[in-house]
Amino acid sequence: MMGRSDTNRLGVLLRRVNLPGIAVICLLIVVWQIYSRTLGAHFDSIASSSQILVAIKNLALGGPLAQQLAHTTSVALIGWAIASALGFVIGLPIGLWRPAWTYTMASIDVLRSIPSISFVAIAVLLFGFSADTEMVIVVYVSLWPLLMGTLGGIRTVPGDLLDVARSFKLSRTATVFKIVMPAALPSIIVGLRLSLTLSIALAVVAEMVGNPDGLGFGMVMAQQAIKPADAFAYLVVIGILGWGLNAIFVFAVRRLFRGHGSIV
Repeated sequence: MMGRSDTNRLGVLLRRVNLPGIAVICLLIVVWQIYSRTLGAHFDSIASSSQILVAIKNLALGGPLAQQLAHTTSVALIGWAIASALGFVIGLPIGLWRPAWTYTMASIDVLRSIPSISFVAIAVLLFGFSADTEMVIVVYVSLWPLLMGTLGGIRTVPGDLLDVARSFKLSRTATVFKIVMPAALPSIIVGLRLSLTLSIALAVVAEMVGNPDGLGFGMVMAQQAIKPADAFAYLVVIGILGWGLNAIFVFAVRRLFRGHGSIV
């Protein structure tokens, strides 16, 4: 029998699970299965839900899915970590120091306005079809959300907080670490989350056109081999990867910053 504490834990777990959302996903899977077997049956490029699940199983057990998943995940996370470090290191002085803002923001606005996809061709031209191309693309594109989140969060710190720092005669360093950074933390967290999403997306795009490895390359090969079930299977796995990494990030942030309210 379950004790009261076990029942309470189960209740908390059920409240955290988005049961209506899961129900909608299950409904969409059933609808897709029905459509693929009826109206979509005459399309050779459409795979049913059951075929996609079988393809995922086959790719995982006897195919290259595990290695490809590990490659895409590692590139996305490493690229995200590098981009996050660069974005914070670059954004911090620009947000804190007025001359740095004055002389760099025009260049930053131009560079970040370039569509991310257009940079893929330049990266392939410079580095060829290689893992270096993929990493450069991921780092460059994922850099901008955190950089803009960092300097934007710093520059929008309420003036009342800075007045408090001056009232307590805090040093410049103490003001930055005790006042400015905590106030800018929500913007930095949002930048980190957006960068993570972009790192996954651009890793897949780079694998499609610039690096013969990973989930993106697997999807392209399935498409060229006219294997719709495999192509849809890769699409589902990419979606699960993005959802999973985002869920881990949100969980980690909420555990680390329990006293900061709803940051994410």
